[in-house]
Amino acid sequence: MGSLSRWAVRSPLKAIAAWLAMAILAGIAAGTLGGTYNNSFDLPATESTKAQELLGEIPGIGDSFNVATAKIVWKSDSVLSTDPSVAGPLSEMFNEIAALDSVDCVVSPYALGTEVTGVGDKCPPASPAPQIDATQIPAKTLKVMAGLAQSGFSVDQKVAYGTVLFNTDVTNVPTADAKALLDAIKATAADNDLVIGANGQALEFAGQEPPSSEAIGITVALVILLFTFGSLVGAFLPIISAVLSLAVGQALMLVVASKLDVATFAPTLAAMIGLGVGIDYALFVISRYKEDLDAGVAPKDAAYESAKTAGRSVFFAALTVIIGLLGLFVMGIGFFNGLAIAAAVTVVMMMIGATVLLPAVLSLLGARVFAVKMPWARKPKPYDPDNRVFARYALWLETHFKWFGAAA
Repeated sequence: MGSLSRWAVRSPLKAIAAWLAMAILAGIAAGTLGGTYNNSFDLPATESTKAQELLGEIPGIGDSFNVATAKIVWKSDSVLSTDPSVAGPLSEMFNEIAALDSVDCVVSPYALGTEVTGVGDKCPPASPAPQIDATQIPAKTLKVMAGLAQSGFSVDQKVAYGTVLFNTDVTNVPTADAKALLDAIKATAADNDLVIGANGQALEFAGQEPPSSEAIGITVALVILLFTFGSLVGAFLPIISAVLSLAVGQALMLVVASKLDVATFAPTLAAMIGLGVGIDYALFVISRYKEDLDAGVAPKDAAYESAKTAGRSVFFAALTVIIGLLGLFVMGIGFFNGLAIAAAVTVVMMMIGATVLLPAVLSLLGARVFAVKMPWARKPKPYDPDNRVFARYALWLETHFKWFGAAA
């Protein structure tokens, strides 16, 4: 990476243009060759897989592993759930939910005794109810049996439940449809003084905003960098370098997804790893650059020195992370392979950003990297590398290496 970093420092505009061209090509590749994320969690030769295969042999059970469902439960504080004042609003709500594009059927307890199991064009036909003498079955057993079907009433008929059958798997249920379902439930409950609840993996993120952990992490990192460098520009550079490199890495992940099984949570995992190492790598380079500037080194020479020294540390740190991620191949589980390659590609982009793009920007900006000083920014101290805390610690460690070597 030394010759490449040297070229980036000597020709910063060309290096930035080359990096932008690479980013554009990655975007084009993602748009034309990119695959789709999928949750093919195959765990061969495990007990859970064997159990799932046995369950899949039971008619009607195998499809339930792939098709998304949501359970709706309701009650009224004043009347039974079988009362027309409850059945009417709930039936209207079921019709509204069944009209959604991703819904095949809403299995309703109010459809008992009819030819179909619920509301919707693709509801399965009703099967004859089993003849059971409830007087011969303990009350606790009756309660358990009441919850096994896709719809029904509690033993005392105060609580009822139904099931929404989607026509796709959990990961592909449109967020708009899931929110529309929840909105219909809230409106029906509010207008008719009912208590209605719904749950299911398909609704997991429908009632809340998407997680913003990445934004929180970036904000915290920015605050720390502002206090560390005392400069607005210097604080933003590691963030910008990491975010731009992450964007290219995310595009390349789609290309990886066209050849390997990459889970839907892979972009989030790669973002967590990428932002962590990317900001860290950029901080290595900028910190060394600042030290050289404080020592009176010319900006271009300082940029090259930081790329040559800190850049070497970045290269080996990234290589270590990549080897660790590729170690997932040893497990022999297919979806881990896709995760490993996707995350490794992101780390590679972070390394390139810190050793090529960032030195070019440092060379281009010069001392302006630390412009827009914060009120708490300190004036640089006289540069004395041998009198720093870690330098003194290293010297002391060298003179007592036998004791520490024996203890280790």
